[in-house]
Amino acid sequence: MIPVALAALLWGLGGALAGRFMREIPPEVLIPLRFLLGFLLLLPLVLARPPHPAEGRRLLGVGLALSGAQAFYYLAIHATTVATGIFLQYLAPALLTLHALLRGEKLPGRALLGVGLALLGAYLLVVGPGGLQGGPLGLAFGLLSALSFALYAAFAHGLKTPPLVTLGVATGVGALLSLPFLLLHLGEVRALAPAQWGAVAYLVTLGTVVPFSLFLLGVRTLPARTATLVAMLEPLSGALFAWPLAGEPLRPEAFLGGLMILLGVALNRR
Repeated sequence: MIPVALAALLWGLGGALAGRFMREIPPEVLIPLRFLLGFLLLLPLVLARPPHPAEGRRLLGVGLALSGAQAFYYLAIHATTVATGIFLQYLAPALLTLHALLRGEKLPGRALLGVGLALLGAYLLVVGPGGLQGGPLGLAFGLLSALSFALYAAFAHGLKTPPLVTLGVATGVGALLSLPFLLLHLGEVRALAPAQWGAVAYLVTLGTVVPFSLFLLGVRTLPARTATLVAMLEPLSGALFAWPLAGEPLRPEAFLGGLMILLGVALNRR
C-alpha cells in the first residue's frame, strides 16, 4: 500500500507544481511526448532485462490500458475541467468494486462503505459546489479514462516483470500508438518554450516514471480495487501541496472531503 500512496503523493505534487504549464501544452503534443520520452528513458532497462514471453500478452494489456488512461484523461480535462477529469478518472475503484460484486465476490461491508466515502470525499474535494462541468463528450472521455485506469491496475496485478521494465514496455506501446500525432504536431513541439520543456521533463520523470513504477510495485500484491482507491490520495495531496505552493487554501468542504478519502482508504486496508 505504501508504494501506491507514495505514487499518489508524487502525482499530486506534480499537479500543484506544473499544472499551469500543462494547460499551455495541447494534449495532442503532451501525450505523445510523455510516452516517447518515458520510453526512451526506460529502454536501456527493457533491453537489459527483457520481460518473460509468458507475460507478453498481459504487458501489452498494461500498455494499451495506460495509453487509454492518459489519453482519455487529458482529452477529458481539455473538454471539461481539471476537476471534472480528475473526479471521473477516480471512478475506477467503483468500477472494479462493481465488477467484483458481479462476479459474486463477497466484499466486507466496511470495504463497500470505504469506497462510497472515498468517492463522495473526492467529489467534495475536487468538484465542490459548482458540480461537474462539460458536455457529454467530455464526460464520456472521463468515464473511459476511469475504465482504462481500472484495466491498467487489473492487468498489472501479480505481474512478475519488474515495475520499471513493465512501465518501459507500456510507455513503448503508448509511444507507438501516439507517434502519428507527434509527427503531425512537430511544429508545436519545436515551438515549446524552455519553461514548458521543464514542465514536460518533470512530468516524464517525477510525474510518470517514478510514480507509475511505484504504483506497479504496489499493485503486484495489492488488489487492483484497493490500489486504485489508495491512488485517490492524489487529489488530496494535490490540494494540500497547492496551499503553500500556489496559495490556494482548502475550502471547508474540501477539507471534509479529504478526511472522507482518508477514512475510505483506511476502511479498505487488509
